[in-house]
Amino acid sequence: MANSSDVPIKKDPIRTIKPKELNIVWGNDTRYWKMHTPDGPEKEEAAELIQVCWLEVTASVKDKQIEKGKSFEIIFEIQMKDDNFGWNGCPVFMMAKAGKKGKYRWEKINLANIATEPNKTKPEIRMSIDVKDDSHENTLYFGLYEVWTGRWKGGLVIYKAEVRPK
Repeated sequence: MANSSDVPIKKDPIRTIKPKELNIVWGNDTRYWKMHTPDGPEKEEAAELIQVCWLEVTASVKDKQIEKGKSFEIIFEIQMKDDNFGWNGCPVFMMAKAGKKGKYRWEKINLANIATEPNKTKPEIRMSIDVKDDSHENTLYFGLYEVWTGRWKGGLVIYKAEVRPK
């Protein structure tokens, strides 16, 4: 049994963003994205990437808890389908900034390494951001991007995004 100090504390999210609330470039075009609903055959809300050569999925969260001196974690709960394609050598960047005039912080994510095993816990990709000044309008802007290679890719499923205090 683990010592209670060894068990990470999962802080409640400030905000959970459902797939239909994400800004997805080409998200309304069924040639590129399929939106699953809880009452559909998948029984869970999700945005499934069919194929794109320009991946841009963004969101913003405005909350009074987002203030100078605080740190936050941005998390995307995802899954890679067995028939995913185009991700090898095609890094995705997770980017975030505090406020419209803030400077982006980014993390390079290799989705080709995400497990595709069915019925497993959904992987989370995450990054941290610190709010360093007062010019942030209590807002975090963030997203997933792969807009540079022009390569077609598919098989990514996004279940939700969250912003949590760190």
